[in-house]
Amino acid sequence: MERRVLRLCLLIFLSWSHTVFAAQVQLSGAYPPDTNVRYGRKVPPAMPPGVAGMRYMKAGGVSTQTVQTAPDAWRLRVRESAVAPSRMVTLGDIADPLGSMPSEEWIRLAAQELWPAPDEAGKPMQINKARLAAALREVLGPFADRCILPNSLVIQRGGVVLREDDLHALLVKNLTEPLQALPGTAELQDVRLPPYIFLAHPLQQVTLEPIKLAPGRLSLRFVVQEMDGVVLRRVAATAVLNLWMEVPCAAKPLNRGDALTPDSVTFVRVNAVHMRDLPWDGRGGPWQVQRAIAPNQPILQGDLLPQSMLRKGSIVNLVYEKGNVRMNVQAEVLTDAEPGAAVAVRNLQSKKQIFATVIDNNTAMVK
Repeated sequence: MERRVLRLCLLIFLSWSHTVFAAQVQLSGAYPPDTNVRYGRKVPPAMPPGVAGMRYMKAGGVSTQTVQTAPDAWRLRVRESAVAPSRMVTLGDIADPLGSMPSEEWIRLAAQELWPAPDEAGKPMQINKARLAAALREVLGPFADRCILPNSLVIQRGGVVLREDDLHALLVKNLTEPLQALPGTAELQDVRLPPYIFLAHPLQQVTLEPIKLAPGRLSLRFVVQEMDGVVLRRVAATAVLNLWMEVPCAAKPLNRGDALTPDSVTFVRVNAVHMRDLPWDGRGGPWQVQRAIAPNQPILQGDLLPQSMLRKGSIVNLVYEKGNVRMNVQAEVLTDAEPGAAVAVRNLQSKKQIFATVIDNNTAMVK
């Protein structure tokens, strides 16, 4: 009896061992060593780099072939300002292609919708760089890394946007003729324009406010007008006007009171920005200088006085004339005065102060 029980147990053990061995042989044949088997399921091999991005871009409108053949040959530059003509902003509304992207691929990609346009038409909305990057990545996925972003994007639904290049062209158009009318050679430098001006609709217009041109920094203003001429707003801009001219300069050192003679004058090309007054035009005279002028420094109109002018502190012949009486005495001039003007003088004999009329640089008369 005991032997029968032992035989039965031995048969059950052998049958169970055979089943387990067969199962192990089947598993080793199904999955070779080092296969990825985790938690009862096979894990697919890692996706090659760029495949996920290529699949996403293919769904968004760019073919896999374009990306594979020239992965670094193009980028998209997002503008600082843009207008969305419809209720959805597309990639073509805010970006321009750079590099060698095929035109047909850009046409397909430009139609990619990004997000809804601003609710109120004609009212710009600003998006900072962080929010812009997040919004592009949400829609474009890995393809957003190909976008060159500005510090911020200002977008408006409907209307028109004039960018800096448009405003520069408007500035040149309005100032070219007035600049040509100036003496010498005029040039604009350090032009600072607004990056954009938005118009609510295409019938609005932008003009440049008239300005009196003078060497130095100019304060410019662009005027936004409604179609009936009503001024909606003004936008400031600046520029530096350089005016190069051939002006008379001192050929040698000139001291206060020196006569201005032909041999003391030369002509030098200078920038009128650095002149505090208008240059002498070479007319009139005879002249004397009323301040010291170094060589090659411009001679300005305010630097000259007529040689017949009386200077403060000079001694002149004071003539008293009344009826048949005429008397001459010496007097000290108390203020500068031109011929024909009244000047205060002090009689050197009586020490009295009186007013006389300047006759020339040596004579004053009291009638």
